[in-house]
Amino acid sequence: MSMIPDDKVREVRERAPILQVISDYMSLKKSGANYQGMCPFHGEKTASFNVNPARGIFHCFGCGVGGNAFDFVMRIEGLSFPQAVKFLAKRVGVEIPERPLTREEKRKVDEQEQAYRINELACEFYRGVLESDEAGAAGRAYLEKRGVSPEIAAVYRMGFAPAGWDSLTRYLQRKGIAAADAEKLGLLRKREGKDGYYDTFRNRLLFTIADLHGRPIGFGGRVMDDALPKYINSPESIIYRKSEVLFGVDLAKKGMREKGSAIVVEGYFDHLALYKAGFTNVVATCGTALTQPHVKLLRRYADRTFMLFDGDEAGRKATVRSMELFLEEAFPARVVEVPSGDDPDTFINREGGEAFQPLLDKALPIFESFYKGLLKRLDVRSVEGKVAFVNEVSPRLQKIVDPVERGLYEKEICRALGIDRAMLLKKVGIPARQAPRPPQKGAPQKIGTEEVLLTLMVKYPEVVSKVREHGADKLFSASHLKLAESILAQPEDGELDLPLLLEQIESHEERSRLYSLFVEDAHLEDLDPVKAFEQCRQALERRALKGDGKALARELATVDPDSPRYLEILAELERLRNKKSKLL
Repeated sequence: MSMIPDDKVREVRERAPILQVISDYMSLKKSGANYQGMCPFHGEKTASFNVNPARGIFHCFGCGVGGNAFDFVMRIEGLSFPQAVKFLAKRVGVEIPERPLTREEKRKVDEQEQAYRINELACEFYRGVLESDEAGAAGRAYLEKRGVSPEIAAVYRMGFAPAGWDSLTRYLQRKGIAAADAEKLGLLRKREGKDGYYDTFRNRLLFTIADLHGRPIGFGGRVMDDALPKYINSPESIIYRKSEVLFGVDLAKKGMREKGSAIVVEGYFDHLALYKAGFTNVVATCGTALTQPHVKLLRRYADRTFMLFDGDEAGRKATVRSMELFLEEAFPARVVEVPSGDDPDTFINREGGEAFQPLLDKALPIFESFYKGLLKRLDVRSVEGKVAFVNEVSPRLQKIVDPVERGLYEKEICRALGIDRAMLLKKVGIPARQAPRPPQKGAPQKIGTEEVLLTLMVKYPEVVSKVREHGADKLFSASHLKLAESILAQPEDGELDLPLLLEQIESHEERSRLYSLFVEDAHLEDLDPVKAFEQCRQALERRALKGDGKALARELATVDPDSPRYLEILAELERLRNKKSKLL
């Protein structure tokens, strides 16, 4: 149970509308009374994730996940219920009384907060040097040469690390930061065989790596000449996990949602060039390969991705690795090709931002780009070349979830190679996964009469009055009676707090099913609610009479025909038949 008072939970729910909460994570488009998007919790090609703002609930007809704003934040941020409430409370300005933390909880929280504070101080120090310090003159000159204005540098929170060995070390010392704590974040390094520490980043331009909320969690330092290594990146820490972080995602969230797509590049300056040119939906990998958490992060905000890695062998291999992730997640991705010898930075600086959009328009689906690239590199006129091609392609074909898409590619490949499709299928084998069936909007599952009546109660107050008048216990079985009684218990002149009522359902499966019923009710428009209630009532009474009749028939089979009970059962069955005929 949560230690947070119920009134505070209610206040957070009221001040954090579900549409606003979910829109911070993913792209949604209006569809009738609902908003729809690609589910962030499972791979799909047809949008089946629905948000009903009026009722404060969401449901995905593809994977069955549903809930309120707290449920969404719990699942997408990996939080417990109390943590999710506090997370949203902080965003909407609601004060939550804190319970005392355990010693271990406090140690971890303190360590994380200290890490954020140290990185923030380091960011401020580097920013100050770049903006106005004499030691940052080289950095300012370098940015000016590359066409980066002070305003753009401020957006990126760019900084400059002075050439001295202990500039940051002394600054943090003055701020009361223990050198050992800064060392854990990769900002300082311990001197070998000597006491003391020295700065990790020296004479480098610095890019601030931020989390989703814009808090500094690491840095990328670039030299301004041909020295090696070209880049030094912060190591992983308690607040920075490279496999889960994409550079610039805090800046790109809005752009990805608005455009419905994400552009993924490799370098910081590639990111900067695109962002300056108006492509604000761009993110970059932080010196690491794209991972499954990265793909899931992109799915929160975008419906598709454009990959823009270097055209060299390393970039090609990185694209192939990324392709496998996108195929497994059934997340559409395309490959953007810049002219040979170019990268996004050099191309845009030479051709201008308006010349980049045609490259996006011509981008090929990632699997198509992969196999067409193979056709160019391998001599598929020879048997050896054909075998090498099939060996490369077949394991990737298996990862295509949609059987129609996979089948079309199989035909194209066989035509290009001049081989029989059966030969390719033999190599590919049976795919491990099948494509999920696209959900039918407004028809999530077969709905029982009691569930129809519940949806009518949620939508129409007059049906609530009819159920109250008739008696909920006469209409609902035990599985739905509690919810029906909870709806009846709500003030007649007040607004129905559906998320609160559904939280009381203990069964996860039942709660999920109810979310699917209540998230979409377009099929209930333009009907007579009172007439609909009467139809449900009669159907439920017929069902009850049928059940009673079966029970009596079973008993009749066991009773002595000469006993008084035998005649009683016959009379009761006749009464039930007469009653049932009046309901037809």
